[in-house]
Amino acid sequence: MRLVAGGHGFNIERSGPQGAPSLVLIHGLAASLACWNEVAGRLDDRFDVIRYDLRSHGCSDAIDEPCTRADLAGDLVAILDVLGLEQAVLLGHSGGGVVAMQTAIDHPARSSALVLVGTASECNDRAAAWYRKTADTARAEGGRAAMREMRLPDSEESVPDGKGLAHMALAMSTLNEDPLTERMKAVSVPTLIMVGEKDFLGVGGSVILSRAVHGSDLEIVTGRGHGLHLEWAEGLSARVAAFLGAALGT
Repeated sequence: MRLVAGGHGFNIERSGPQGAPSLVLIHGLAASLACWNEVAGRLDDRFDVIRYDLRSHGCSDAIDEPCTRADLAGDLVAILDVLGLEQAVLLGHSGGGVVAMQTAIDHPARSSALVLVGTASECNDRAAAWYRKTADTARAEGGRAAMREMRLPDSEESVPDGKGLAHMALAMSTLNEDPLTERMKAVSVPTLIMVGEKDFLGVGGSVILSRAVHGSDLEIVTGRGHGLHLEWAEGLSARVAAFLGAALGT
């Protein structure tokens, strides 16, 4: 399904019973909504599951203009508006987790719970430099070259627009000088934080985040890496369903 939200076109997939609690799955940089196929298929028996391609990713519009993290949160809120949803659970992986956090901060009434997977509310100088280097590669050589640099597999369906990806990578780099950690202390919705023990980004960012969000649950998954939604879809889905069942009473 394609819809226009906030003046831009977005590719959307929706499955599960409408009227059930809505669950938005937000992918990370240089991925697409297809990365959630297995997770969506395990959760759409009890949730209204919504997936979308971020701007300049997948089949959504390529947008060659500077963007901020607030703009990415605005995209998500605009999509919720078009779908007629006042609230949704936001489940974000990596960069998608940053979008979820920014949305919860900027638009606190729009999220009923958060699930943050392999993500962080801040980044150090080294990570910020990596984001900037990724942006330079994407702008100069295109999305596929940036994916190679990020060591990500690609297909014709998942290669992001290079210029659009560059803008988004720069937005993520601002977690260095403008972290979300302190502002996450104001988040009061039920929050589950998950990270693989072998995540190449480390587990420290998730630990910091769990200390910021009062009452959050932190789970470090033994033997797993960054892509829990890909390498551990069954386990992730079961954990999310159990957490939301308790948090939302579903």
